[in-house]
Amino acid sequence: MEILLRFIGFCFKVIGFFVTPLLAIINYFKYRPIRIPPIQNELLKTPAIDLAAKIRNREVTSEEVVLAYIARIKEVNPLLNAVVEDRFDDAIQDAIKADKMVATMSPIHLIREYPILGVPFTVKESCSLKGLSYSVGSLPRKDLKANKDGEAVSYLRAAGGIPLLVSNTPEFCTSWESNNFITGRTLNPHDSRRTPGGSSGGEGALIGAGASLFGIGSDIAGSIRVPAQFNGIFGHKPTGGVVSVDGHFPNSSDECFGKYLVLGPMSRYAKDLPTLVHIMSGKNASKLRLDEQLYTKDIKIYYMEDAGFSLMDIAVEDSIKIAMWKAIQHFKSNGLQTAPAPMKSLQESMEIGLTKLFDITDIPSILAHPDNPQIEDNLFVELLRSLIGRSKYTFAALFFCVLMQTNGFISKSKTPLYVEKGDELKKHLISFLGDNGVMFYPTYPVAALRHGDSFVKIAGVMYTMIFNILEFPSTHVPLGKDSNGHPIGIQVVAAPYQDRLCLCIAGELEAAFGGWVQPF
Repeated sequence: MEILLRFIGFCFKVIGFFVTPLLAIINYFKYRPIRIPPIQNELLKTPAIDLAAKIRNREVTSEEVVLAYIARIKEVNPLLNAVVEDRFDDAIQDAIKADKMVATMSPIHLIREYPILGVPFTVKESCSLKGLSYSVGSLPRKDLKANKDGEAVSYLRAAGGIPLLVSNTPEFCTSWESNNFITGRTLNPHDSRRTPGGSSGGEGALIGAGASLFGIGSDIAGSIRVPAQFNGIFGHKPTGGVVSVDGHFPNSSDECFGKYLVLGPMSRYAKDLPTLVHIMSGKNASKLRLDEQLYTKDIKIYYMEDAGFSLMDIAVEDSIKIAMWKAIQHFKSNGLQTAPAPMKSLQESMEIGLTKLFDITDIPSILAHPDNPQIEDNLFVELLRSLIGRSKYTFAALFFCVLMQTNGFISKSKTPLYVEKGDELKKHLISFLGDNGVMFYPTYPVAALRHGDSFVKIAGVMYTMIFNILEFPSTHVPLGKDSNGHPIGIQVVAAPYQDRLCLCIAGELEAAFGGWVQPF
């Protein structure tokens, strides 16, 4: 345990005691309440695999579906500010082509070769959609366009999916809040005074508002799962290395980067996740055995309601603990084996996570000049400029630079120690999860944060980041709302390559507790 890190975390917690109420007042007057209009078109309430079947069976055309989603996006995006750039005209043409394919090919051929033919989806801007914005919230990268589809995007397109747009992220994907100097701030569909999260916050907001059926997100410390919680949807972080990160920005030549950073689906419906994970995994799909028969009754449920006590920690909201307990009781009453996870705590998750994350080499510098990466702006000067609103970099991005340059306030000499502890933790988790166990664990200790509040609640990262570093699959499952009407839920974690266990349990919890939390 690192005393300096814990002390700094405690200081942030104390500052938060005063800042959080102040932010509540500021946000109350700064952001007017919004009401997301209820969905009128029933097509928008149909899961992706069911929608694909309707298109194949000519019960509805892809063009009708795409036009319905375009109309919904135009209806809600002025309230959310989640879209960076769209390709609506091209998407309509893609839909017309899909309908022509339906008219000339057999349903059997279509389901085998194009399982999501004609179904629209959205893409986090950092995931590279050819011809669309690729700035990733960075002013020096403004107007940069992607010159190709990222590999995960290309797999979905090859399966018949139709991309509609790229969605908002924080600068260089470095924050829990989706806010930057190009697109601006994205708002939460459940409460405009709160963030939809980050870094896949634009995706989370659109999907949560019913303006997207599913989308591609990326996650290196919770960036799929945290927005999934904040917006009341499902989000799956696959086993590390299964889904290619080709085309993602930021990227790195370090082989660990492609294991810690993962691309995965965010969706309103759990039943869509297995198909989407299978498609996005490409040639690695067979490693996950998603098409093998799986019985829920054979899965063991372990649980931890928090990481253990520490002065720096953000306490897990009671409503999240209650939701987890209800989920446990549901499975227990149906005959599944449930038990507390056989470990005292996960308190050193922060140290293990930060040490291994910042041990990655060749990460693009936020401060580097795009035309000459050898030249970098001075971090200290930019921090001072940021305080008076004159920096071209967001404070969140600069704060991330501070963490990188200080190794998360942990001495580099401690890296071997925490690498070893991470390896031991991984072995222990695998030993009891095996090939038929999952663990229920908080995704984030509280519901959606107020705008600006993530800086004083950074300790919450420990709940998700550890499973990136350990390369475990994890699915966020929505489980209703807290007393303030904000979505809550838990993550379901399994051993590497046991994604199907997470997805199976997510489906069972969707059936039992309702799944997607609607904001209208």
